[in-house]
Amino acid sequence: MILEIDNEKKLSQLNNIFNTKYPFLKLEFYDKPHGWQEESSSKHILNTTMTVGEANPLNLNSGIIEIHFWQKTGLIEKIFKNKFGLFVQIFRQHGDKWVQSVGTDELTLEQQNEAGSAATREFIHDNLNRIEVEKSY
Repeated sequence: MILEIDNEKKLSQLNNIFNTKYPFLKLEFYDKPHGWQEESSSKHILNTTMTVGEANPLNLNSGIIEIHFWQKTGLIEKIFKNKFGLFVQIFRQHGDKWVQSVGTDELTLEQQNEAGSAATREFIHDNLNRIEVEKSY
């Protein structure tokens, strides 16, 4: 997958393209960086209606990011930071919630996406079983 990045592109557009390829993952953008395997604070999250230029007015670079299924989560976050000055945290779907990939930066995007898929299938299965049990009463 190739993400084209320029100052007019909305953060939501970048996430939508990413999420189309990895449906159990999403990108969140922040106004402050985080370290390797470190959580980002929700108080620093950027509104996804912002453009790349608004998110980082000091970095006027345009270009592309090539994203491959075998790349590690932490590496993708680092590329966004180093190439475009964007502070990104990758989230994984876990049932009906989204969790930061903190502590799993060594996993590949494919592994993260599969973990999100498995957790969501399990959540749906458990809820369907609970509903069936409640119906039987």
